[in-house]
Amino acid sequence: MLTLSLDKPGAKPAQKLQLSLNKGASFTVTVAWKCNARHEDDVDIHALEARNDGGGAKVTALEQILSTYNTTRMSPRTGVLASAVDGSFATSSGALRHSGDIRVQGNSETIVIDGSRLPAGVNEIPLFATVHKAEHGREHEGGTESEEEAAFADIEVCTVTIADEGGQELGAYQLSKEFGDFNVVQLGSVMHGDSGWEYAPVGRGFTGTINDVLSHFS
Repeated sequence: MLTLSLDKPGAKPAQKLQLSLNKGASFTVTVAWKCNARHEDDVDIHALEARNDGGGAKVTALEQILSTYNTTRMSPRTGVLASAVDGSFATSSGALRHSGDIRVQGNSETIVIDGSRLPAGVNEIPLFATVHKAEHGREHEGGTESEEEAAFADIEVCTVTIADEGGQELGAYQLSKEFGDFNVVQLGSVMHGDSGWEYAPVGRGFTGTINDVLSHFS
């Protein structure tokens, strides 16, 4: 397993991981984590259906944002993605599907990327992990939030794994301790271009809400 380090100005970009030459390929991204039993922290994974024309990945509609905070179940007034009975939800195109969130120690969440369903023009899927205080063993809608700020320093281990549609692991990364002061991390981007599908590790840390982060991609 490789270590995902904090992106630093002037640092050489991490090597991209070749995933597939098939434009319609599917991938599963899994984020797994565990924290000290004294902490009540929850890690969530988010993704965007973005277009990158050389000036950075951008989204233009809420329907392109795969996040539990963008579901009608979690955010009835502002969310636009419907949740299934099992808690899973997807973008309107069906290209990105989230397994749903349960607050359990040692939890993992998955996002399935279906290349055959990606809307025209979408060529990059930025992936993010966020951490916040939460009561374990409860769903988002039933959990309670603490006023104390959470950060990745509270998380003992956080890993991101990419597998193909057959379940074969293509790459795995573990977050370094350099992310301890941040509560949002851009893990990387799944990208499609002339070389097929690739995964570019990013390692960019943010402090704020997921909405603060999204302002960089709109």
